[in-house]
Amino acid sequence: MDIDNHARWLSRVTFAVAIIMIAWGLRVVLSQPVTAWFATSATIWMALLLISAFWQLRASFTAIAALALATAVVSRLFSILRLNPPASIAGLSPDDLDALVATGPGVPGFQLLGWFLGALVLVQFILRAASVVLSAAPREAALNTLALTFIRVYVGLMFVPHFGSHILGGPFQFQIYTLYFQSLGIALPAAQVALAGAIELITAVGLVLGLFTRPVALLGSVYLLMSMLLGGHFQIGYVWALPNGGYEFGVFWAAMIAVFAVVGGGPYSVDRELWRSEPARRLLPSVVRAILAS
Repeated sequence: MDIDNHARWLSRVTFAVAIIMIAWGLRVVLSQPVTAWFATSATIWMALLLISAFWQLRASFTAIAALALATAVVSRLFSILRLNPPASIAGLSPDDLDALVATGPGVPGFQLLGWFLGALVLVQFILRAASVVLSAAPREAALNTLALTFIRVYVGLMFVPHFGSHILGGPFQFQIYTLYFQSLGIALPAAQVALAGAIELITAVGLVLGLFTRPVALLGSVYLLMSMLLGGHFQIGYVWALPNGGYEFGVFWAAMIAVFAVVGGGPYSVDRELWRSEPARRLLPSVVRAILAS
């Protein structure tokens, strides 16, 4: 079997595993005492997981990226689910509050299934990329393009644990992060949690799919720098391993994302198709299309 045949076989296996994840998630939602907030979030993302699982059967890099995003979100939601939140959170430190909603316990075994599905998606990307590189001339340009695509998708996925907890996890998680933001002295903590989660969600979707890539990358980069500032990380020092965290990690992440504010989403992005279409040519000024198109 050649690389393309291996990739097609793997896409079918990936689809089957995605269906198993959706069935398991629906069983939890329908049989366990989850909140309406969590049930709504989980159902929407499981529907997106189903759509992207169908889509990736067509061997599109954008579809593979969409499947990676939906897999990460669904896995995250069920891995941090708390069916029995503690009766009281009084006296807990900010770090304890953060750990309380970031570590589960979740549905036993669901995270493992998420990692397995994620690994299938990654291997599928590698096989599709190898097929493109082997058939391209020059190969180096194709390899560089695919490497940038991988980095763009990866840095977008890094937002998933954050917006998954901030705005998708349910009222308990939202309350915890509101108290956490309040402990940092941030004004209007509930509104700030909602705003942070919305920015993280927009940035993740935009980067992973390559949609509005340049403005979204600029938004995400500025957001991370502001987070380092408001969180007091610049005052702690550079090294991230320092107590309460220096600004090393946040600034590195911001710099990686800022690259895509310059180069755009590349050929394997929604921008590539959307803004070069005939309706976009008719409706949008050339300057706007030049900024949005990749």
